[in-house]
Amino acid sequence: MNGSKNVSALRTIVRTAIIIAGLASLGACASIPQRAWANGRSLESSRAYQSVLQGNMSIQAHKQMFWDLNQRSYYQKAYQPFGDWWY
Repeated sequence: MNGSKNVSALRTIVRTAIIIAGLASLGACASIPQRAWANGRSLESSRAYQSVLQGNMSIQAHKQMFWDLNQRSYYQKAYQPFGDWWY
């Protein structure tokens, strides 16, 4: 009888661990970077996006959508890992 209680307790622990891991993995979906929000706003306001929604499947329209998505990257300064060490 003790063996079946141990197996039952082990199953409960495993199920609880699976549920906790599943809920923890959903937490990553809740945080969306600001860059993604900015890309979405710039995409929705672009003429190329509206054109593609209306059926324009040209390469130029898709390229313009790509450049509209990267609009924010032009204003960012390049990362300098060590800065200016020469004083």
